[in-house]
Amino acid sequence: MTRSDHQPPGADPAPSWLGELCPRWCVREHHEDDHPEDRYHQGEASYLPVVAGRTDTIPMTSSLTADEVVVRRGRHLGEAVDWLAIESDDLRGLRLLLTVESARTLTAGLAHRLDADDSA
Repeated sequence: MTRSDHQPPGADPAPSWLGELCPRWCVREHHEDDHPEDRYHQGEASYLPVVAGRTDTIPMTSSLTADEVVVRRGRHLGEAVDWLAIESDDLRGLRLLLTVESARTLTAGLAHRLDADDSA
């Protein structure tokens, strides 16, 4: 089986364990010797500056720090659910995992909240 059309001409052939086509958004290079835990599809990363804090501090502003989050789509091999990961760039702090559907719901909810607050 070959990988999806987004693979460049002359790319290495698909590894034997890759029994499915890559989704159109997958940019991850798959190799024959990938560890089983590293056999997943992954989308392009977006880096976004944020201000984040801990949930156990009062006032909440007392723990705020500038951070950068990475947002990317992923799916483990053989699974049907795509995930959107929003996590600290250093991979040690903030992490939010959303299904694509819940990410859309969150996006719509945030936009609604901002519109409602701005029009008040």
